[in-house]
Parts: sequence; structure tokens; C-alpha cells
Amino acid sequence: MLLISVAMLTWYFREPVGGVLHSTQRGGLRIISPLESGISTATGPFKDSYDWMAELFSARSDNERLRQEAEQLRTEVVSLRETEAENEHLRQMLNFVNQPSFPGEYTRVPARVIGRASSAWNATVTINSGSDDGVSLGQTVVNGQGLVGQVSAVATNSAQVLLIIDHTSRVEAKLQPGAAAGTVLGGINGLLEMDFVDKDAKAEANDVVITSGTGRLFVKGVPIGVINEVSDREIEYFKRISITPFVDFNKLEEVLVLIPPAGADQVPLVERGNGG
Repeated sequence: MLLISVAMLTWYFREPVGGVLHSTQRGGLRIISPLESGISTATGPFKDSYDWMAELFSARSDNERLRQEAEQLRTEVVSLRETEAENEHLRQMLNFVNQPSFPGEYTRVPARVIGRASSAWNATVTINSGSDDGVSLGQTVVNGQGLVGQVSAVATNSAQVLLIIDHTSRVEAKLQPGAAAGTVLGGINGLLEMDFVDKDAKAEANDVVITSGTGRLFVKGVPIGVINEVSDREIEYFKRISITPFVDFNKLEEVLVLIPPAGADQVPLVERGNGG
């Protein structure tokens, strides 16, 4: 067979262009070319469809990868924003407790809000620090903005805080400037009211309200809020003042419980009804 193939190749290359082998080759090409063209034409759509499907699956794969990457980025952005917000709250509290007017003799116990119970009139939160951390009834609770409330119930690892916007809350307070005294009450729609302010006392919008420390219920000098309206009607014996609290209770997350030094005279909530 090998000798025959070599002989045929030798004959092919030695014969003229019009020879038998060359003529046979051209005839074969004339027969095969239309077949190749037909096959190419017939299979072209299938090849195009295959290429299109391959590109489609590739595009879907790329889209899924991009979607997962975008979801991961969104998760990282949310986490970063939460971390930034928490750091900002901690910075505010640090700045707050480092003020010269802050009662330095109090131990500060940090806590996180882990539960809420609020309505139009009632407002309490649950924090993740309790008696094991030194928390007890009546202790003042603050954050980096100002007064939050007072501990109203305690468990070993958690505590309930009565917020100053609760309708049962009462805080002895005074104005700055002027030092006019009164009682801040929980109001509605997140506002506070200051009652029993002497009718002749000076009180204007944007004046600051702070805890007075009288009554031994709250630490003295803690910012409460700012006056937004003063009612001074002739038929009333006292001024009635509307106050916007400094604390944004809708965004309350981290707080500090202020634990008084040993031997400090402080009246817990349960003794309020006895005139404390």
C-alpha cells in the first residue's frame, strides 16, 4: 500500500495539469464543494444557536456573579454604616461624660437597648445590663445627648428603663439661664412638658432645661431638652412650657447607667409615692 501511494504521488506531481489524476481531482472537488456548502448552510443556524446559547449562559453566569458581588457590597456598606453610627454614639457619650460639669463620682455602666415597649403614653426600653453589673432601681440613665430615663425594674442580666417621655415620668428640673425650677412631665408625640414654673420666672424659646437634682431622683445637671414654646395665660398660676428632648428616642441604642458612690442618698422609684 505504501509503495502504491508513493507511486501515485510521483505520477501526480510528474504528469501535466491536464493529466488523468489532476482531472480526477478537479471532478471530485466539483462534487464535494456543493456538498460542503450545503452542509455549512444547513448547520450554520445550529452553530449560531449554539454560540448564542453559550453566550447567554456566560452572560447569565456573569450576571449572577455580579449580583452576588453587589449583594456582598450592600451588606458591607450596611455593616460599615452601623459601625460608624455606633462609633458616633460612643463618641458622643464619651464627650458627654468628659464634660467638667459631669458628676465624676458616679460609676458609668454601658448598656445596649435590646427591647422596646412604647405607645402614645407609655415608653420603656430593656437594656442588657442588670444587677450583676451593679444596676439597681432608681439609677439615672443617659446617653451622649442627655437624659434618657431611670431604671424601673432590674433582673440579673437586664433592666427596664422608664423613659422621660413616658406619661408617668417626673423629673425635677431647672432652666438655663435663670435657674427657674419646675417639673418635667412626659408628654405626647415625643415631646415633654415643664409644669409648676413660677409665673414670673423668665423662660424663652431655646432656653435649655437640665435636671436640678432636687428630690434625689436624678443626677444633677444632666441636659434634658430645649424650650420650643411657653404658655403664659393669665388664668393659670404657673407657666406651662413645651420642651423638645435632646435624646432622639427613636434611635436610642447605647446608654450609660450612672451608679452613685457607696452611701449616696438616692430614692428609688418604688419610694416616690412616699414623698421622696
